[in-house]
Amino acid sequence: MGCLEIKHLRMIRAIAETGNMTKAARRLCISQSGLSQQLKDIENKLSADLFFRTPKRMIPTAMGHQLLATATT
Repeated sequence: MGCLEIKHLRMIRAIAETGNMTKAARRLCISQSGLSQQLKDIENKLSADLFFRTPKRMIPTAMGHQLLATATT
């Protein structure tokens, strides 16, 4: 997990807390498409999905929960 930066942890936390990419992007003051690309990039680097994507919510996976715990400590 050496490729993670503080911005990634902030991103994971914002998505988990809001449950929504648009609201998380607003909170982080970036575009929704920029946030989506950052999430895709980090998931590719980690070779793991961090969120289950449903039509209404983003739900952290087991790996997402591990990183979220790191982000909140």
